[in-house]
Amino acid sequence: MSEENKVSGRFNRNTAKETEQQSMAFDGPADSSGIEIKSPGKQHWVRARGNNYDDILKVWTTVLFDPDGEEVEYMIQTDDPDLRLRIFDKCDDNQNYRALVPCVNWFDNEFLWIPTIKPKGGSKVGAESAKIAINKIQQQWCKVKWRSNAVGWVTKKHPGSEKQPVWSNMTEDEIIDQVFKGKIIESLDHEALLNNNR
Repeated sequence: MSEENKVSGRFNRNTAKETEQQSMAFDGPADSSGIEIKSPGKQHWVRARGNNYDDILKVWTTVLFDPDGEEVEYMIQTDDPDLRLRIFDKCDDNQNYRALVPCVNWFDNEFLWIPTIKPKGGSKVGAESAKIAINKIQQQWCKVKWRSNAVGWVTKKHPGSEKQPVWSNMTEDEIIDQVFKGKIIESLDHEALLNNNR
């Protein structure tokens, strides 16, 4: 394995940003010990980090079975487009382009929302409505619910509150590392890919 494709097992912001650019053409306060991937739909009022949608990182993910037979979301991260396509092939072309949206609910519990922002086919309503919802929850408290494939994500603004979101001291990179610990595919010899192709 060359130096440039060295596997670290850690989230790399620069690779994510580079992947985002390449993919465009590809058509103490809060508890930081247990941040998980969750949908905002059951989180009451929510806010998201960042000032606008462009502040949100975007990555490729795939859902594969772990050795216990449970479905697990894995991040695919490599700055080599050819290697990325070979990884996609090993994932049975079951990948999604998702936003990594650090959120907090009204009760100061942080979570990571990862909506699909580039559909594989069919309706683009879900992806476009997710982008709109992200922009809204970056500015104000909202409830965010999935309605249907025809409607997508729907937001309802809070009637008015001076409450400010309470964030942990973790950086976005630390949150992503925690959520995807051991679940970042950077090479063809990742255990999840090997298990998927047995």
